Amino acid sequence: MTHWSLLLALATAAAPAAAGAAEPPAKATPEQVEFFEKKVRPVLADNCYSCHGPKKQNGGLRLDTAAGLKAGADDGAVIVPGDPVKSRLLKSVRYENDFKMPPKKQLPAEAIAVLAEWVKGGAVAPEDAAAGSAAADPKSHWAFKPIKNLPVPQVAGAATPIDAFVLAKLTEAKLAPAPLADRRTLVRRAYLDLIGLPPTAAEVEAFERDADPRAWEKVIDHLLASPQYGQRWGRYWLDLARYADTKGYVFNEDRNYPFAYTYRDYVVRSLNEDKPYDQFVTEQLAADRLNLGDDKRPLAALGFLTLGRRFLGNTHDIIDDRIDVVTRGLMGLSVGCARCHDHKFDPIPATDYYSLYGIFASTSEPKDLPLIGEVKRTPEVVAFEAEVAKREGEYKAELQKRYAATLKKLRDPAAVADYLRAVIELRKTPDAQIGNAIRERDLLPFVFNRWKAFLAPQFKAWSPVYGPLAALADVSDKVFAETAVEVVAALAKDPKTPVNPLVLKGLIDAKPPTFKAAAEAVVAVLTAKPPEGEPSKDQAEVFKAWGAGGPLDIAITDFDKIQNRADRDALTAIQKKTDSFKATNPFAPPRAHVLADKSSPFQSYVFLRGNPGNRGPSVPLQAPAITSPGRKPFTDGSGRLELARAIASPENPLTARVLVNRVWAGHFGHGFVRTPSDFGVRSDPPSHPELLDWLATQFVKDGWSLKKLHKLMMTSAAYQRSSVTSAEAFRLDTENKLLSHQNPRRLDFEAMRDSLLAASGKIDLALEGRPVDLFKAPFTTRRSIYGMIDRTNFPGTMRAFDVASPDTHSPQRFQTTAPQQALFLMNSPFVAEQARNLAARPEVAAAKTPEDKAVALYRLALSRNPTKAELALALEFAADDDPKAAFSAWPQLAQTLLLCNEFVFID
Repeated sequence: MTHWSLLLALATAAAPAAAGAAEPPAKATPEQVEFFEKKVRPVLADNCYSCHGPKKQNGGLRLDTAAGLKAGADDGAVIVPGDPVKSRLLKSVRYENDFKMPPKKQLPAEAIAVLAEWVKGGAVAPEDAAAGSAAADPKSHWAFKPIKNLPVPQVAGAATPIDAFVLAKLTEAKLAPAPLADRRTLVRRAYLDLIGLPPTAAEVEAFERDADPRAWEKVIDHLLASPQYGQRWGRYWLDLARYADTKGYVFNEDRNYPFAYTYRDYVVRSLNEDKPYDQFVTEQLAADRLNLGDDKRPLAALGFLTLGRRFLGNTHDIIDDRIDVVTRGLMGLSVGCARCHDHKFDPIPATDYYSLYGIFASTSEPKDLPLIGEVKRTPEVVAFEAEVAKREGEYKAELQKRYAATLKKLRDPAAVADYLRAVIELRKTPDAQIGNAIRERDLLPFVFNRWKAFLAPQFKAWSPVYGPLAALADVSDKVFAETAVEVVAALAKDPKTPVNPLVLKGLIDAKPPTFKAAAEAVVAVLTAKPPEGEPSKDQAEVFKAWGAGGPLDIAITDFDKIQNRADRDALTAIQKKTDSFKATNPFAPPRAHVLADKSSPFQSYVFLRGNPGNRGPSVPLQAPAITSPGRKPFTDGSGRLELARAIASPENPLTARVLVNRVWAGHFGHGFVRTPSDFGVRSDPPSHPELLDWLATQFVKDGWSLKKLHKLMMTSAAYQRSSVTSAEAFRLDTENKLLSHQNPRRLDFEAMRDSLLAASGKIDLALEGRPVDLFKAPFTTRRSIYGMIDRTNFPGTMRAFDVASPDTHSPQRFQTTAPQQALFLMNSPFVAEQARNLAARPEVAAAKTPEDKAVALYRLALSRNPTKAELALALEFAADDDPKAAFSAWPQLAQTLLLCNEFVFID
C-alpha cells in the first residue's frame, strides 16, 4: 500500500466532511432583509414609489412589494436576479435605455451602486404577507408577549424538566429519542463545548472509570471552574460585539484601537467570574454611570459600544452601528431597519429608532482614556511614560508653532480685509448660499463666522469704526472713486453717524478708488502698531478687534478649525506615530475605550427618510415601546443607564429569551429560534416555545447565572444523547428540530487551532494581554481569542474558516466546506509545525517501540488508544521511516491524525 493510501486510510477523511450540496434558501435571510430594508427600500421609496407604488403603477410596474418586483412591468420582467447588466431596472436608472428613470434627475451614483449590489446578490426582497396582523397588534407575536412560567409536562422517562419538554414533542411526532452517548464521546463533547480544548486520554479514562452518580456533574463543574471556559465562551460574545483591534478604514487618525484588548479581557474575566448577565449587560452600556469603587476594570466593558467601525468618521453611521449591536445583540430586534421609515414588519416606528439615536448622540468619546489598573512603576513603565511625554511634547511644540503661524496669517492686513469685505458684502445673502460664497473666496467658515458675530452688533447700532465701511459698500462702483471721500465726510458731520478720527483720516488720506481699497484703508488703521502707554478712547475703539473675545482670539483647542491640509497632515503624522507607539508598546498601562455623557442631552428628532437635513418631529430619549410598554422618558444624562436597566429587566420579554437561545445553540448547534438576532415577526417560531420560556424563567430565577444555565442544559438527557440518527428521525425531522439526537458539529476555527496546539503540547493558556499575530512565523502559541483582529486586513485564513466578520454584529457563523480549509490543514506551515511538535513530545520520542510510538500519538491526538486495524496501518506507514527526512513518517502520521474528522468534529 502506498504512503498516500495509508494516510487516507488512517485519516478516514483527511479534511472536514462536506455538508452536502447547498440548496437555495427558501426565503430571504435576515442579512438580506436587513440590506433591503436599510439600503434598497429607501432608494425605491424616495425615487420610485410615487409612480410605481401602492397608488400608481405606471406601465404596470409596482416596486413596493416583493410580488411586484418579481412580476415586473406590462412588457415583462425588469429585474434579472444575479445579473445587473441584463436587468432593465438598472439600465433605466443608469440612463442606458429609452426609459430613463427617474425622468427628472438621475439617481446619485451611490444609490445606483446599492441597486446593482442588490440585483447581483439575487434581488432578494422580503415577502409581503409578514407585515400583517402581528405588526398591527404587537402582543399577538410570541416574542413580544411576557415570558410565561409554564408547568413542566408530565412525561414518562424524563430525567429532567428539559427532557420532559423535549420528550413531549418527540412523543407527539411519534419519534423515539436516540440512546445516550458513550462516556468517551460525552466527555469530549463537554470539554470542547465548554473550554474549546480536547480532554487528555487520562481525563477520558478517569471519567469512564468514575462510578459516582455525580460523575457527569463533576466534569461539568470542573470545566466551568476552568479559566479556559471564559476564553471559549468569550469568543462567542466577541462575535456578537463585532470586536476588533482596529477601526477599519479611516482618514487621518491612527487606525488602531490601542486598548481594545481590555474589553476582550473584561469579557473573559466576567464569564469566568459568572458575573450575572443583567450586570454584564448594564456595564457594557453604562459602566461609567455606575459606582465602581476602586476597581475600574469594568470601564473596559464600554468597548461593546466604542469598538465598532468608524465609517470614515460619519457620526450617523457610528450611532446606527451602536443601535444595531445593542438591539440585535441583546434583544434580537432589528431596530436599524427603522432608520429611514417605520419598520416594514416589526412594531418599531422610526420614532423609537431616533429615541435611541438621541441616547448615543448625547455621548462623546474622551480623548484621554481612563486608566483601569494599578500602574506599577517598573523601569520599563517609567521609560515608556518618558518616551510618551517626549513625543507629546514634540507634538505640542509643533502644534504651537503652526498655530502661531496661522494666527499671524489671519492677522495679516490683506487677510483681515478679505474677511471684513466678505462679511459686509454677504450681509444680504441667504444663509443657504453663504457656504458656497465663502468657498469661492477661499475663506475659512470658522473665521468668517467669528468676524460675522463680532461685527453683527457693530452694524445693528452705528459703529464709528465699521459703520463708514458698511455705508461705502452701498456706493456704486461707477462713482465710487469720486464720491467715497464725500460720503465719509458727510457721515462724520452727522451727529447720528460719528466716524472714529483714526478711521476718518485713513479713508481721506487713502482716497480709495474702490470698495476693496476702502476696506484696505480701514484695515491699515486696525492693524497699525499700537502706541506705547495707555491708548486714547479712539485708539481703544479701533483696537477692540484684537482684544479678548475678538474675532481672532481663537483658542489653540480650535486650531483644527483653522488649519490647512499641510498643518493637518503634519500634526496627524506625529500623532499617529505616538498613538502607534502607545498601541504596540507592551508596557503601556491598560486603559478603557469609554463613552461619557455630554453636559446636556441631545434633543433628538426624526430624520425624515433617514436624511439628517430633513427634520421631523422631536422625540424623547426612551426605550422601544415593544420592549417596555410602561416606558417613561429617560432623565439621567444620556439615558444609557436607564436603557441598560430596561434591557436587563426580568420584565423585558426578549433579553432572557435571546440569551438562552444563544447558549442553547452553543450546545446543540442551533437554537430554538434559528435566527438568533431576529426575534421579530418574520422569524420562524421557536421549535420548543414552552421550553424556551421555562429556561428563560429559570435563568432569571438563578440570578442570571450563565454557568448555572450551562449546567442545566448539559445535565439533560437531550444534551447527552448520541448523534446517531435513525432512518425514521431523518425522514420525519431532517433538521433535527425536535432534538431526537445530538447534532455533530465541526469545530470553529479558534477551537480547531487551539486543539492543534493542545495536541502538540505547546499551547499557552495564559489569560489577558495584548493581541498577537496568529499567522506570522514564529507562530504564537497563545489561544486564538488573543489573535489580532484587523478590520482592514482581515486574515484570509479566518475568512476561509468562517470566522465572524468584525465589521458588524454577527448573530451566528456560517458553516461552509471549501477547498481552502483542507489545503490549510494539509499544507499550512503552522499545522506542519504542530505535527512535528506532536511527534516530538516526550511520550512519543521516549517510546521504546514503534507500537508504543503509535499508541502515544493516538492518545495525544485523539485521547484514545488505536484499534488493532489502526495500529497495523500506522506501523505499516512508519516502517520505512527516514529520521533525516525534512518531514519524516512520524510527523506525517501525527498530521494525519490532526486532519481526521474525529479530531475536528464534536460528535
